[in-house]
Amino acid sequence: MKIAEFCRQISDQLAALPTAEKRLAAAVPLVCRAFRVKAEEVAIFSLDPERELLCFLWPEKLQQSGLIPLSSSTSLAARTVRENKAYLDNHFAASHHTFIFEKVPLGQDSKGAPIQKILSAPLPGNGHIKGVIQVSRKGEDPNSAGDDFTKNDLQILVEISRTISTHL
Repeated sequence: MKIAEFCRQISDQLAALPTAEKRLAAAVPLVCRAFRVKAEEVAIFSLDPERELLCFLWPEKLQQSGLIPLSSSTSLAARTVRENKAYLDNHFAASHHTFIFEKVPLGQDSKGAPIQKILSAPLPGNGHIKGVIQVSRKGEDPNSAGDDFTKNDLQILVEISRTISTHL
């Protein structure tokens, strides 16, 4: 399926839902399907521009405890907002980054495995950034995390982020 068609399907499904919470809950499995990842390998943040913080929308378990200041020099999510740029890193575990949230077990069989590979893209608004979406592959080492992400995967995430952003 072509990405434009997939994004139309996402938009149609999300537009039919009455609240942002329901649209968010519906968007995550669609992102998982696009990248063959688990729900705990997707992160969606909203930007609070007044407090200059990124707040977790997804995973739900991190909504109450997950805040990232935009000034953080070790957060890829904050960097994504500051530079308004999408990123791909297939050696993420080896790079200096904020890892505290990786320690939180999210799935039933999850032990808080480290993120090995990651895609990160801004959620665009009307002339501003609304937040960030990240897709990762977790595992004890890069091989157990699965395939590397590609530049094409990054472009797909950028397109999906544009679609999802209009519904959040």
